[in-house]
Amino acid sequence: MTDKRSVPVYLKLLESGFEKKRDVRLVIVGKKGAGKTSFIKRLFNDGKRDTGLTSFFKRKLGGHKVGVTSTNGIEVHAMKCKTKAVDCIWNKLEGNYEETELYTRLLKPFEQQLISEHKAIFEDSEEGPDHRAIKDITNAISCPEDTEAKIQLQEDTTSHEQQPNLSFDIACEDINAMVKSKVDLHGNEEYATLLVWDFAGDEEFYYTHQTFLSPDSIYLVVTKLDEADSKNAHEMFQLWMNSIHCYCRLEDQHNTRENNACEMHESKKEDLLDPPVVIIGSHKDKVRHSKGQKIEVKCKKRIESFVKDVSADTCRHIRSEYFVSNTKDDDNEFQKIKQDILNIARGMRSWNKDYPLKFIQLEKILQKKKMELPIPIMTFHELKKITIETPTAMNDEELILFLKFHHEIRALVYFGDLPDCIILDTQWLSNAFKCIITAEKFQLDVGRHRMKEKLQDLNFRGILHTEVVEYIFKDERNILSKHYKHKDDILNIMEKFDIIIPATRDSADDKPCYYVPCLVKTKPEYDIYEMFNVNIETCKKSTWLCFKFRFLPPHLINHLIASLSRKYKVAEVYAPGQEKSQIALFRGTVVFELQKKTKLRKLLLMTCPNIIQIQILEFKKEIKRGMYKYIAAFVTEEINKIIVTRFHMSNVNFEKKWECGVNKPESDRGLFDFSEEQITAYYCGKCKTTHNFTDEWSDLQNNALCITKEEMNFTKMGMIVLNILADVLYDLLKQYRTNLPPRSDCDITYLYSEHRKLNKNIPSYSSFRRGPWGGNWQDIKISDTATGDDIERIRLTRNELQHSRTFNLDDKRFNELCNIIDHLLQRFDQRIKPASLYTDKLNETLAKTCSDDEVISIENEI
Repeated sequence: MTDKRSVPVYLKLLESGFEKKRDVRLVIVGKKGAGKTSFIKRLFNDGKRDTGLTSFFKRKLGGHKVGVTSTNGIEVHAMKCKTKAVDCIWNKLEGNYEETELYTRLLKPFEQQLISEHKAIFEDSEEGPDHRAIKDITNAISCPEDTEAKIQLQEDTTSHEQQPNLSFDIACEDINAMVKSKVDLHGNEEYATLLVWDFAGDEEFYYTHQTFLSPDSIYLVVTKLDEADSKNAHEMFQLWMNSIHCYCRLEDQHNTRENNACEMHESKKEDLLDPPVVIIGSHKDKVRHSKGQKIEVKCKKRIESFVKDVSADTCRHIRSEYFVSNTKDDDNEFQKIKQDILNIARGMRSWNKDYPLKFIQLEKILQKKKMELPIPIMTFHELKKITIETPTAMNDEELILFLKFHHEIRALVYFGDLPDCIILDTQWLSNAFKCIITAEKFQLDVGRHRMKEKLQDLNFRGILHTEVVEYIFKDERNILSKHYKHKDDILNIMEKFDIIIPATRDSADDKPCYYVPCLVKTKPEYDIYEMFNVNIETCKKSTWLCFKFRFLPPHLINHLIASLSRKYKVAEVYAPGQEKSQIALFRGTVVFELQKKTKLRKLLLMTCPNIIQIQILEFKKEIKRGMYKYIAAFVTEEINKIIVTRFHMSNVNFEKKWECGVNKPESDRGLFDFSEEQITAYYCGKCKTTHNFTDEWSDLQNNALCITKEEMNFTKMGMIVLNILADVLYDLLKQYRTNLPPRSDCDITYLYSEHRKLNKNIPSYSSFRRGPWGGNWQDIKISDTATGDDIERIRLTRNELQHSRTFNLDDKRFNELCNIIDHLLQRFDQRIKPASLYTDKLNETLAKTCSDDEVISIENEI
């Protein structure tokens, strides 16, 4: 049993102590077939000892002769190495070292204190130390010299004796385990954790890879030296270099000056950018060179041919380049690379970073939870409760700091905008992704003939049918088969990460399916305007709103499609000679319905190199000034969320411009800047004529809209209906159903129909009403105050606004509706007891002044 006096000292140690954290995260990227996996195998097997990867590859190949197969998705290889400062040899620690290593990390900061007091506290004894040894350890750690400290220690001890708790018990267990473990505090070598990520080179995987990129990594970009003349190889090299540059934190750099040229060997240290890149030129043995010519000279010229197309800023990430043959070179070549990697790591901001000792306790618990949970996913609230089990609980700020730290090295995945989706096992997440997002060559053979057409829909049109989902989750050869009963939870995770998008169903009888934007390869069969019969007589086209990037990350457009799909339905189009419609989701082109019922207004989203562009197709109304400001604002906000909030790509930015709407933009030529100067007409170089300028995306150059009192009433009532009353129906439904879609996917029509199906809160019977549900305002008496009566009042209020043709609401009717709604919200405040009272939200809405944007937005939403 642990001496209780040890506990408060141990807790003090955790509160005050720090360790020096040294994590090296290697990310191997490059085009498929470049030799990435073979390179890793050579890098971690020096020919003198088996690092564990050889047996790993043998297991993958069923025990056959070791060879190399293409990587499917991402493979994560975690290994603990003991590195010597002098020779940089990577010595892999064998066996089950985790627990011993944990306590070494806890006590290492107090090494000198311990050694000075006791030279041989820790002994390899089956019986373990006696109580006196524990007291010695405690005294050695704390060394309370002054009386005041001793008094405080005694007070802490007494407190724990009087109020035993879970933290106290766990602290006792930790101390017992600590002194029984073989802790070695005498070694002088540096320890470094190596986490290696092998990214598949198939194009299908690029869009999921972005989840796992981070600024605190060393990137090894592998390219084949014998493909220096390949256009595709050059494009893939540029894509990876630009993608890495997106994660550059310019604010963390000591020098952000522009370079005029990319000179890898002559760049000054202060001009370098993180994250660092090491270029690996593979297949050196296949490079032809003339007799007497040095192979290194030929290889260097080939690497330079790849680099010359990369911007000067992006080249500032490059630290060095190596030319290797994975089959011919001896181990010395790879030892040079290993030494260089460690030298680079020592210069990064993440090396020797102070890491609170209290975090180690949470690491330990999460490792255990990761093994216990059916799927390694937790919410922030669950994680917060777990910290109670640690000897030193954390507040929210400390917990977020812990999550951010481990997210940066991708030990786990935590996005601030997805607090209910913390992934404890990154390899599991990658495996889950690749069960759906995978190259066709990796798809399982069984059932392919039976589902050939549906698999083609997935591989070319990005449509994931229910039957394919069922097959994936039931096939025993993939990771998801173990979690069939958690299928809905896993699909929900993929929705949150924008990998899949639930398709809108027109009726409950329609089979659910998903869209997978990153798998869409099909392009429109013919001109998109012709597909929707867009011409001068039938449709008015807005100008193009263009978001111009210096570099457009390849995954960004898919996240934007996901955001728009949550708000608007993807349009359907009938191809000539076909009875069945198809969704207007194509590679680089998507059409959304802005008016779901009438379909008279559509949003066309397209991409061209480094530009995202949108246009409105208006089939009825005249296009007016500021008419689409709300759409421009929404798309801008979503792009910023993806760049800043989700992926923290501080080096990615864009400019908003506009272009003539007659033709589709194909480049950044001919784009106009928004200006405060009044413009009524402009000359279009492409059309070679003058066009009127409406300024439908903004009204910077004009006065504000003149909003009438009736329009203001209608706008406020629209806000109340779309937000507060919809929230009421949703919160009420949550009391009976746990598997509801997100609130953003549920409008009043859906929520009302679900309440009718549920039939829990039936309206009061009236002599005028034909049945319990439905009817008009006259069917509800003032004295009818049942929950079902108030549900009907919500429906009738929504209908009254939706059927309005003028978007006006006079003062008399506005006040009548406000009075009705105020009373029903008071009743729902009592029934549901929401965290924020519905009546408070009503009063806030009634007190506000609506902006031009809000008037236009509510009109369109209603």
